[in-house]
Amino acid sequence: MTIGLRDDSADVPLRGSRHYRRAQQDRGTETRQRLLLAALDAFGRYGFDGASTREIARRADANLAAIVYHFGSKEALHLAVAEYVVAQMRAKKGDLLIEIDARLDAGDVDKATVRRLLQRVVDIQVETMLGDREVDLWGRFLMREQMEPSPVFDVTFSYMMQGHRTMRRLVALLLDQREDDPAVAVRVFTLLGQVVMFCVAQPMVMRSLGKQEFGMSDRELIRRIATENIDRIGGVPLVGDAAG
Repeated sequence: MTIGLRDDSADVPLRGSRHYRRAQQDRGTETRQRLLLAALDAFGRYGFDGASTREIARRADANLAAIVYHFGSKEALHLAVAEYVVAQMRAKKGDLLIEIDARLDAGDVDKATVRRLLQRVVDIQVETMLGDREVDLWGRFLMREQMEPSPVFDVTFSYMMQGHRTMRRLVALLLDQREDDPAVAVRVFTLLGQVVMFCVAQPMVMRSLGKQEFGMSDRELIRRIATENIDRIGGVPLVGDAAG
């Protein structure tokens, strides 16, 4: 009796076919993403000069030529990582800052509304900065750029200052002060810093709290304390739903 063997080659796209090109493209996209994440980790840990492209390629399970193919150079890879971090942070925050600025531009916003809008910004900061492992990598990369500004610093700085400017407008309205008042800028950095601390100093925070990771209850506690601090700064307690 002849036993029929299944011809698996029928499932393999023919070279040059549309399906073959799509499969190659998908593999290329996956390789590029692995290189980005490996580089994000390496640049965050060691900085631009200390990060090895050979080690990045090894961690991404790719060959060294893949970096040149997908990015062109180490400098271009570094820039791509900065742009990737900004894009991911922007995706998490959505159009919130744009919506708030548009509402402030329209005018006729009372302090209770300003307080709720400020709360929304702080809430999204908590959700953005206290997420998964990749968020930890963002924090390390951003902190490295703060300690040792590189040619890509302007990419991260420009994006982060967008949020700072929006918060400065809100705090100025809340306190009846000018937006360009240095005290307003410092208050905003204080508000942002209380959340960022839990990202960039996470090992210290975790050990002191006896935890392995942040859970939902931890994020809610951080949000509640941050809310109390906003109340102390602005003197206008949060009333009602922050989404209003």
